[in-house]
Amino acid sequence: MGARRERRLLETAAPMLQPGETPEVIAMAKVGSLRKVMGEHFALSIATAVLSGGTMFSLTAQRELYLLLTDRQLLFFEADPYTGGPGKALFGVPRTHVAITEPTSGFLVKFELFVHGWDQAMTLSMPPLPPSLRKKGLRLVAALPRVPAAA
Repeated sequence: MGARRERRLLETAAPMLQPGETPEVIAMAKVGSLRKVMGEHFALSIATAVLSGGTMFSLTAQRELYLLLTDRQLLFFEADPYTGGPGKALFGVPRTHVAITEPTSGFLVKFELFVHGWDQAMTLSMPPLPPSLRKKGLRLVAALPRVPAAA
């Protein structure tokens, strides 16, 4: 993420920050499992291809979020589907209420995000490219406390 996008995200986040709150890491993540997304849309893709005589197909993609970790909270922002830049603010969670499972590393860095009071965890993965996004994602992951993975 470039400096212009980071500046735009910080401007959007300003009303959500408390006096003296310091931003630490801005990262991008994809929500959910690609396997699950593909499974849910496989039938739609096949039907579209068949009905159009093979001239059209449908694409599926995971939802992208921007995450801003401050010294007090974790803020979530949607990614604009057209520009890829930060969009509207979604919500914030106190940092003390957030924990993640130990990330699996490979091509993608994947982990589950647990928020105190939520029934389900949010599956997140950090994009591998460009390397700058991966580094920021790894910085975010390193800053969050761990919980044991569910069996």
